[in-house]
Amino acid sequence: MATGRETVRDALVTLLGTALVGAGLPVKTVSGSKQTSLEGLTPLVVVLGRGSTRERLTFQGDRAIFSFSVQVWVIQSTTGWTYADAEDALDRIEALIAGVCELNNATANWEILQYDGPTTVNEMAVAGVPYYVESINVRVLLGRN
Repeated sequence: MATGRETVRDALVTLLGTALVGAGLPVKTVSGSKQTSLEGLTPLVVVLGRGSTRERLTFQGDRAIFSFSVQVWVIQSTTGWTYADAEDALDRIEALIAGVCELNNATANWEILQYDGPTTVNEMAVAGVPYYVESINVRVLLGRN
């Protein structure tokens, strides 16, 4: 039976949660789905599916490649939190996510976990509150099914 993207997304969410959330770590929340409200959740990391490719390997089964968007949401400024703090948090979180990809490049769940192109940083307002949003596209190559 073919591996579903949900299984891989859940494994990626677990890895990121362990690496990013906790005492001395910069993220409050890691989720595998969109959030209806960002209040109290940021810095937030959300893992969303971008698509799938399933390649047929001659006499060897299929190989799946799953694409995800790892979004980092950081509030730009608030009481006791400056724009500089937001930039620093965004930079630190991206570096930690890169470390997760590097340390978990090949696991029992996949053969390759890597960035899929450059990251992008945008500014977005949600309910009138300005956030920085960094989108990190990642690619996961599974073994044969």
